[in-house]
Amino acid sequence: MAHVLDDFDRQIIALLHEDGRLSHVEIGRRLGLAEGTVRKRLERLVSQNIIRVTAVVEPAAVGLTTTVLVSIQAELGAMESVARRIAQIPEVHAVCIITGTYDILVEVLLPSSDRLLSFLIDRISTIPGVRRTETSQVLQMVKRGCDWLIPQVLDGRTLPGNIPGTSDPILPGAIVISS
Repeated sequence: MAHVLDDFDRQIIALLHEDGRLSHVEIGRRLGLAEGTVRKRLERLVSQNIIRVTAVVEPAAVGLTTTVLVSIQAELGAMESVARRIAQIPEVHAVCIITGTYDILVEVLLPSSDRLLSFLIDRISTIPGVRRTETSQVLQMVKRGCDWLIPQVLDGRTLPGNIPGTSDPILPGAIVISS
């Protein structure tokens, strides 16, 4: 079931997205809410699994400078077991079961591209059910999943502004280039 978020919920989430260390008091000060109101709203957002409070590691800062996407074809009926096995590999950042030519998409973080071949041979090809892989090295990460904010258009409202010259809403965090 989709939860309806009001403007205060969205603003609290946006403030925490900018700085996850903000206190309830500071959030309340910025939004004109009591500390107790902020605390209760955050407790509700967490308990309803709308938000999760976590630390996000910057991969390059810990020496993982190479990001690779591995598309995997699995044997019929082995898709979920292959995906679960791959998810246990420490270098794996994300695993998605997908539609299309491939069955599984894997995001891998490595210290260098020199490690890619051994990762594919030693880690992926040894998993029963893996039929074929296709690998793409990420040249530039433009947006990470942790940079995503809830678009207000999800609940039928438009955002507070449009891309100049269009009726397209400006999404939070968007870079608008106009001539």
